[in-house]
Amino acid sequence: MAEKYLVRLGYELKEVEVEDATDGLRVRIDDRWHNARLDQLGQSALYALLIDDHPHELFAVERAEGYDIIIGWDRYSVAVGTREGRVAQPAPDNQTLEVRPAGGWVVLSPMTGVVVEVYVKVGDDVAKGDVLMIIEAMKMNNELRAQRAGSVGDLHVQAGQRVESGMSLLALQ
Repeated sequence: MAEKYLVRLGYELKEVEVEDATDGLRVRIDDRWHNARLDQLGQSALYALLIDDHPHELFAVERAEGYDIIIGWDRYSVAVGTREGRVAQPAPDNQTLEVRPAGGWVVLSPMTGVVVEVYVKVGDDVAKGDVLMIIEAMKMNNELRAQRAGSVGDLHVQAGQRVESGMSLLALQ
């Protein structure tokens, strides 16, 4: 059975599935399956990544809240969290890659600010693009929209509450 993740790279969200195969891993991105294999080279932070027979070299350095991944000249801060937990803020000036485990999607605050209004409650069904809440940051109201359809499973914030970037706001089932 494949494990499902929600991955954010910059501003783009992708649903990703990963499953064990006889010769490595199979990874589904954008409804297309890829064969993948990741091998650590010795005891170093250097890894050989093979995707559909195309080799890539990457460095992965573990941090308390995730990893720093370097592929070529690009550096990514990877934060891994649970549905209940808060994911730490990524390092500045990097693209952000966030991974969420299967069984639901955690909506994280994209900024530090104050929750002005919450438009959903636990049990509500939402469609992709629905406004979930408004966060005020730097005297601007920012609509936070659903990136996928689902049902609100948990709501972690309320109107008037201060939130930090990367803080868990709600979970969609």
